[in-house]
Formats: sequence, C-alpha cells, structure tokens
Amino acid sequence: MKQRQWAAALSIATAVLLASCGGDDSTGTSASTPTALPAATISGTAATGAPITNAALTIKCVSGQATVTTGTDGSWSATTANLALPCVLRVTTASGEVLHSYIETAGTTNVTPITELVVAAASGNADTEAFFTSFSTVSAAAASDKLALAITQVKQRLASLGVDADSLNLLNQKFNPRNGDKYDDRLEEIAAKLKQANSTLAALSSDVAQGKVGPVGPTGATGATGATGATGATGANGVDGSPGATGPQGPTGATGATGATGANGANGATGATGATGPTGATGPTGATGSNGATGATGSTGATGATGPAGTIPGLGNPDTTVGDGTGGDCTMATVWLSATSFAAGGMRADGRVMSIQSNQALFALLGTKFGGDGVTNFRLPDLRALEPTGLYYVICTQGIFPSRP
Repeated sequence: MKQRQWAAALSIATAVLLASCGGDDSTGTSASTPTALPAATISGTAATGAPITNAALTIKCVSGQATVTTGTDGSWSATTANLALPCVLRVTTASGEVLHSYIETAGTTNVTPITELVVAAASGNADTEAFFTSFSTVSAAAASDKLALAITQVKQRLASLGVDADSLNLLNQKFNPRNGDKYDDRLEEIAAKLKQANSTLAALSSDVAQGKVGPVGPTGATGATGATGATGATGANGVDGSPGATGPQGPTGATGATGATGANGANGATGATGATGPTGATGPTGATGSNGATGATGSTGATGATGPAGTIPGLGNPDTTVGDGTGGDCTMATVWLSATSFAAGGMRADGRVMSIQSNQALFALLGTKFGGDGVTNFRLPDLRALEPTGLYYVICTQGIFPSRP
C-alpha cells in the first residue's frame, strides 16, 4: 500500500514537472508559460530529549535538496517547492551525533533518535549515513515499501528495552522537547535505558536493521546427537617437536672384574722442551753496517685550527652604534654603503638575529644562509669587518620585494 502511495505521489510530481516544461500538445502560436511546482510545507522538531538548536538540517529528496537551520526550540520548516518527495533528513547534534528521518508526505516529520531507528529498519542498514548519501528513487521505493514494518519493528525493539512507544507516531507526531510531553519523555527514557544497559543508539540501529527486535527467548532443549560421521583422511605428519631436555644422570654401576693385561702400548709423545738456560755474556759490538735506504714520506698531518681573523688597514670601524632606519623605497635584501649614523630604509649589516614571524618577506629572500635556526629566527649578514673606515654597510629590510626576471 505504501509503495502505491509513493508511486502515485511521484507520478503527480512528474506530471507537474512535464507541465512546467511545456508538455502541452496544443498548436497555439503564443509561447507557453512555465508552471511553478506546487509548494507545500514540511516541518517538525529535531531533538534528543533536549532540542537540537541552531543546527543545519539537510533535506535530500529523490529530486532536489535544501538546507534549513533549526530554531532555539529545535523546530524547523521548509517549502517543498522544487523538491520531489520522498526525502531523507539529516542533522548533527551539538555532541557530533548524526540523526536521520524519512519524509513520505508533506506535513510534520521529526528528527530524533527514534526516527534514526526507523530509517535503519526501513533501509535495512545500520549505516544510515550511507543510505542518506546514496538516496535515490530506487532506495526511496524500497524504504517506503518497508516503512510500516520498520515502525512496528522499532516499537517491538523499544519494548524489549523497557520503553513503551506503542501509542506514539514515531515519525510524524507533533511534540515540544520539554518534560511532560509524551514523545519527549520517551526520548529521555530511551537515553536512560541505554545508559543503564551500557548500550548505544548505534547498537539499537544494528538490531532493527537486522530484524532483531524481540526479547531473547529461553534456550531450547539440546537436540539429539547426530550419527557419527565417516572417518576423515589421515592428515599429514606434523612437524617434529623440539628435543626434550636431558634426563638426570643415573647411579654409577658396580665395578666390573679386572680384565687381562693388555699389550704394550706405543711410545708416548715427546715431552715438552725444558726451560731456557740463563743468558750468556754479551759479545763485543760488531762493525757498523751501511746506511739503509730512505723510507717513504709519511702522510700529511691534519690542518691546524684557523687562527683569529686579522685586521686590514683601512677597513673596519670602532664599536659604533648605527641606528635603524624606517621606511624607504629600496629593494629588500639589497646592501649598500652609507656614511650616515643611521641606516636609512634598513638596518646595519651586523649579523643580528631577526624574528621570522615579524620579517617573513626578508626571511623568504635570505633564509638561513647567514645563520639562525630557520624555525623562529634567522640572521642578517655580518659585514662590519669589511666596512671601509667611516662607512657602514646597510641592508634593506623594509622595502620593495624583488620580482624574478
């Protein structure tokens, strides 16, 4: 019956779409005016017990899609203009839980943990997000055909959890998310029962998707023992086990009778050489021999450490403070000599540490070629030793970023 209702609704929507596209076969000479889709209102409440407020609620239909925002009481509303029902709804709670619902006809449709169970049962899949993502004419028809059974299965599963939902319209009942509202009280009761049973809504969704909705019955009687099967083929030999540990040594046996004297054995091995006698007196010194050939030149030793840098007459300045400049039309990273006591347009090239965060453009040009850790800082070049006396090397730090040719 549900499938015939859904098919009829889809046929009407298709006829309206054809009419709006100029499907009339009249032969009039004037151009036909497109007819807008007839609009109705779909609305409801998104809640888990408490309202789901200021959340994006997506309406995905067999044709068309829309998004609305829930109000402070969890209410939502939209027009069906340019939407062809059935539709599936999706909303995310403040804790990140995703809930779904199913719309067959215009009017009231809620989005709650109860409707999440109905979608799982109707789609036959605990992964309701996959059902939402791949929603189509085919999956809508299958869900509509199974919807009535799905609602019954959800009520049965809630009953086995200890929640009486028989009098509720699971998808379409108008309610306010506050204490004392019958539908809202059932939502609160479901949350409490799940916590008490150390279970989750996802586990319930899996049960109804598989049709596991009734309480577990008592264990049936053990069936009769079946006949003994035929002996199977002999299996392959197993791998040899590792050698066992060596057992303890047994007791010494009794001494046997003395045997007959054996033949003389072969001569034994020569004994060890005796100790060396004392050294004799030193003989006279022999004649000096001729000089031997000159030996090969040895390898060169390692280079010694570099000595301190020397000074070059006419270069370098005494420890003079040169103030930093501000502004300037120079090209960044350009170096020049200045006779002023301040570095107009830049800073003295004195090897100072610079912050990468504050000088990102300059760091992009210099990198760590003059020092720095390359993570938080880098250094300017240190050209003080090369400065002609009375002049100062200045590097442009705030200017025009050079472009590549």
